[in-house]
Amino acid sequence: MATGPTIEILLPTPPPEPDDGSAVYTLDRPIAGVAVGLRLDTAWRSYITVVDVWTNLLERNGAKAHVVWTGDHAGPNAAKTRSDVDEWSRLVECGVVGLGN
Repeated sequence: MATGPTIEILLPTPPPEPDDGSAVYTLDRPIAGVAVGLRLDTAWRSYITVVDVWTNLLERNGAKAHVVWTGDHAGPNAAKTRSDVDEWSRLVECGVVGLGN
C-alpha cells in the first residue's frame, strides 16, 4: 500500500483565555424583606423550573420575588421588552438575570 505525503492540520482557534473565575456579589444583609428580581425568557426552558424553585425559596425566607419574562431584543417588540425590564429594575433591590454559565 502506497502512502502519500503527510499533511499537518492546524487548529484555527486561539488558545483559551485564562479563567479568573466570576465576580461574586453579596447582599450583606438578611434576605427577608428584600425585593429580588428574577429575569428569564422562553429560550432556556429548564431555567423556568429554576426560577420557580428560587421564587418559592425566596418567598419562604421573607423576600418578595419579582419575575419578569423578557421578549424580543430587536424588531417591533423590542420596545416592550425594554419597557418591561425598565419597570422591573425599578421594583427590585437585586436581581438574577441568568445563571451565567
